[in-house]
Amino acid sequence: MDVKCCFSSQPIKEEFRATWIATVSNIDWPSTRTATPTQQQSELLNILNTLQKLTMNAVVFQSIYLTGIHGKPPSPLWNPLEFITAEAHKRNIAVHAWINPYRARMYGSTYELASNHKAKRFPKYAYTYNKYMWMDPGSVEVQEFIVNVTEDIARRYDVDGIHMNDYFYPYNDDTEFPDGTTYAEYQQQDGKLNKADWRRSSVNTLIQTIYTRIHGIKPKV
Repeated sequence: MDVKCCFSSQPIKEEFRATWIATVSNIDWPSTRTATPTQQQSELLNILNTLQKLTMNAVVFQSIYLTGIHGKPPSPLWNPLEFITAEAHKRNIAVHAWINPYRARMYGSTYELASNHKAKRFPKYAYTYNKYMWMDPGSVEVQEFIVNVTEDIARRYDVDGIHMNDYFYPYNDDTEFPDGTTYAEYQQQDGKLNKADWRRSSVNTLIQTIYTRIHGIKPKV
């Protein structure tokens, strides 16, 4: 596939001085799983104020469950992406929503997945491989779900970008990634690519579809 979606011939208007804000394992935020919504908001404001002083102009923001229970909303209810977008823009800082499209569960995680989690929606395409849980990138259903979630972010939030992380097949652990059934379904539909090229094409298709759909909603994103 000839992918021409993500590069520009236009000169760079300004530097992209960004930092990541990771929530997985409480790397950056929140400081603990027991922090209250007020504490979580205060910590985010402190991070943004520091970044403003450092003349950073963008954040790549990741938000996972904040209550210690997957699928349980914080109380009182608040929306981290909505909050950080509003506060960052006050400080002339852009916000990129950070998405891990294929990884479904981290190594060593013991929490129960929420009923609406993608691995629960598509258990047929959720595989434990190399100690992580992964969604099958070759599944058309999984691809469409990821695209729909990304579209929802673009429609509902004033984000300045969508940041795709880990949009690749998992690192090899000397065993075959268990997508043989999905590849066989592709072949039954007269697919001609070999398995390696089909995998690359699956990833390319996802990224190009997201790019096209998002730009149809918000050309600036």
